Formats: sequence, structure tokens, C-alpha cells
Amino acid sequence: MKTPGNRRRAESSSGWLAHAASDLSLARLGRDHPEILREQVCFHAQQAAEKALKAVLVERKIGFPLIHDIEALLDIAEKAGLELPPEFAEAGFLTPFAVEARYPGYGEEVAQTDVEEAIRLAGTIVSWAVSLIPSPSEGGAR
Repeated sequence: MKTPGNRRRAESSSGWLAHAASDLSLARLGRDHPEILREQVCFHAQQAAEKALKAVLVERKIGFPLIHDIEALLDIAEKAGLELPPEFAEAGFLTPFAVEARYPGYGEEVAQTDVEEAIRLAGTIVSWAVSLIPSPSEGGAR
């Protein structure tokens, strides 16, 4: 149920960033867990990157569609004047994990090296977002 309080949190950069950090934590926890599918680990890594990018866009008051395409989100950020780290050039690797990997038989087989790369890329993007968004305890000043 959406209430005004929930909507405000969802629209805040800190809310987006909290969700990104949670998804990254889930990916890291699932990395070596034998009962957690690699596809689902990569899904959470993709979600972490997506939500971190959206957190930065919200913080900078840059509009964006509710999409899962990491390259499209990076393009929006870059066109709005944000300087993106060179490591983000590979971030499109994460996009297929947003949808195809969630359902049996729709994606390619996910190797452990894919898991490690997904977590690495997501961690880089989340760290970048954290560096650009003041924590709520900083009172919005940075």
C-alpha cells in the first residue's frame, strides 16, 4: 500500500541508495551459498547497480523512466552532465540479469565468473553513488 510517507521515501535518493545497498548485500551473501542460484545473485547485483544509478539521478533531480537498462541509465546520467568512471563502460553486462535471469530457461547459464563480475560492477556503482549522495545524518550538505 502506498502512503504519502512511503512515496516520499521512495522518491528520496537515500531511499534508493538504501535499497541498492541491500541488494548488493544480498548478492554478496548469496555468492557462495549452495542453495542460492547464481542467476538470483546476479539479479540482486543488477538491482543494486540500477537502484544506485537511480539514487544519483534522484539526488541530481534528473528524470528517468522506470527501466532496468543499465546502459540507458548511464546514458541519461552522462547526457545530464555527470562524469562517469571509465569502469562503467562494462556495466551493460548487468542488464540481462534484470529480467531474463529471474525465470528458468530464459537466460544463458550463469558461471561463477559472471557472479564475481556482477558483484564487482555493482559494488563499483554503489560506491560511486555513495560518494555523490550525502547521508541523511549530514543534513543534505556535501
